[in-house]
Amino acid sequence: MDENKICFIICANNDRFFNECIRYIRWLEVPEGMEVELLEIRDARSMAAGYNEGMTGSDAKYKVYMHQDVFIVNRFFIHDIMSIFESDAGIGMIGMIGVKKLPESGIMWLGERVPPVHELTENWEEYRYDREKDGLWEVDGIDGVVMATQYDIPWREDVFDGWDFYDLSQSFEMHRRGLRVVVPVHKRFWHQHDDKPILSTWHYNKYRKKFLEEYAEMGE
Repeated sequence: MDENKICFIICANNDRFFNECIRYIRWLEVPEGMEVELLEIRDARSMAAGYNEGMTGSDAKYKVYMHQDVFIVNRFFIHDIMSIFESDAGIGMIGMIGVKKLPESGIMWLGERVPPVHELTENWEEYRYDREKDGLWEVDGIDGVVMATQYDIPWREDVFDGWDFYDLSQSFEMHRRGLRVVVPVHKRFWHQHDDKPILSTWHYNKYRKKFLEEYAEMGE
């Protein structure tokens, strides 16, 4: 694995969203000696399958899996996540939104989510995360909008062959290996998500049941 490379992996089917997404990535400040790679995954069978394709297609140690309609507005994003990973080898994954304790139902948004509120404040472009001062939330799982990792763990496309619960599944795969999943305590937006379109939840309950069955032992 190349410890001096970070790869952004995006499953895309909308050029307008994707092009705007990568415009923000190219705007990020890159630490000296680091290489930034972009992998666009088209025609993925599922989110987990697309992410497995991206994961095996890059030798970067640090990988960021993100939605095409997410725009990273924290210019120091790469610095910040690397600082967190380098501080603790036990941290497997970082998210922007998480749930402290996943409810028995498996429905993340019914639990205590962190951060509780997002506000777009003045001078957000100048905000820089201070790991020592700001800290981290330890969470059961994170939302799939942005998921950064420092270890390659296969995404469970064998179980989650659709577009739901891949994020909680990956969170629990990290826990199975004794790794921590965290959300930075941030005072400013790190990302914006254009989630105005109505999302289909047609298969949501199907994958919720699969999730509860697959990770039953972890809820005991």
